Amino acid sequence: MRFKCLLITMVALLTFAYVGLVMAWDVAISTQAGWWSQAAADKEMASLADKIKGVAGSVTLFPADKQADLATWVKNHTNDGENDILLLCGQFPKTIYAPGNTQKDDSLAELFLDAGNTILNTGDYMFYVVDGAGTNATAGLETMMDIPGISMWDDNTPVKVTADGKNYTPSLKDYQCDRPWHLDQIVDPWKPLLILAQNDAKTRAEPALMINTKTKGMLGTFYQTAGEDDNPRAIVISEFINSYFRTTVVQPTSEKAATTWGAMKIR
Repeated sequence: MRFKCLLITMVALLTFAYVGLVMAWDVAISTQAGWWSQAAADKEMASLADKIKGVAGSVTLFPADKQADLATWVKNHTNDGENDILLLCGQFPKTIYAPGNTQKDDSLAELFLDAGNTILNTGDYMFYVVDGAGTNATAGLETMMDIPGISMWDDNTPVKVTADGKNYTPSLKDYQCDRPWHLDQIVDPWKPLLILAQNDAKTRAEPALMINTKTKGMLGTFYQTAGEDDNPRAIVISEFINSYFRTTVVQPTSEKAATTWGAMKIR
């Protein structure tokens, strides 16, 4: 009887530990919108938060007047041992990156990225806009990736859903992107990790995820489109997080608990 009680207790504790490991990574969403309406951003990001609530450890929304709190979140999640997600809505908060690229190294955003975390963007050109102005311009992305000359131009670039796109984001349809990744400009240590849609020439991609093979930091973009409030951002981004990110990026961490439990059962 005592052995059975002890076994039940161990199962409960290990189950708790396993769940904790699975849901240890967190998500922050900066809802300040760039290139799409604030009303649409608020609605889509609230919906997104609801769709991933049971998958991420926590999901926190930060409106424009809470950027100081966002900076605190970024600091606290930079070296926590997890691959946390920071999602931007087309504007790069000045509390985590000095406007005009005046701090080229060791900004809060860069430290977060280089610690092996993930930054996603939807709306305007990634890292280009601060408080409604193109203060960072193209140098924002160049500085964050340390790739001189990288850009995201080409309005109305047609992209078609790839096999991975159909698998991980079934709600994603072919569309016209305005700020795609230029795959021919991605250089070491960066490389494409996941391409959900791309042009026929396979030189432009979005949605897509890039990874720094040295730091394991990742950058991804979804629907960088001009004024298109009806893009299904919440559903497509949530599908990406709930499928690919959860199972491929962060799930290996949780397998440690499963291995431990399996070893104890064998004994």
